[in-house]
Amino acid sequence: MNTAIQKQYVGTANPELFRAIDKCETISELFDLIKREHIVVQMHAQSDASNITPTRIAPGRTELSPLERFKLEIKNAICPLPKQQIGGYQSKEKARLLQAIDECTSLSQLFALIQLEHIVVQMHAQSGASNLTPRKLTLKELKDMSDTPFERLKAEVRRSVLESDR
Repeated sequence: MNTAIQKQYVGTANPELFRAIDKCETISELFDLIKREHIVVQMHAQSDASNITPTRIAPGRTELSPLERFKLEIKNAICPLPKQQIGGYQSKEKARLLQAIDECTSLSQLFALIQLEHIVVQMHAQSGASNLTPRKLTLKELKDMSDTPFERLKAEVRRSVLESDR
């Protein structure tokens, strides 16, 4: 446990708590403070995290370190910023959303868009689906790949967006 935090932090007033957070120099000190003060910090999901290529910060460019970003998240958990000050994802209007759906080239992109935009897609029941006999695609069907399961899913997502009141 950081003795600086123990000596200089008394009580739960936000300014004092923020100063204690700023004085933490390691993640373990932050976790001790979070645990002691019973602060609830929400996790964030990054849907395409595995597809992101690692980047290095260019020299002279100042970006917050992961520790500093975590400190900001803790402060935000204690005293949330007003909604207009919080940056992040902005929902698309209907025309741009339909264009983004058409531009999707993979299931992961389409599902990320569905998740980010909170699109509700209705499921369809096919009562005899397990009784259907498997068939091979004809040569014409193989050449014309506009009727793939992926394209049908995109059409369903488009239909859902068009029917919604955005």
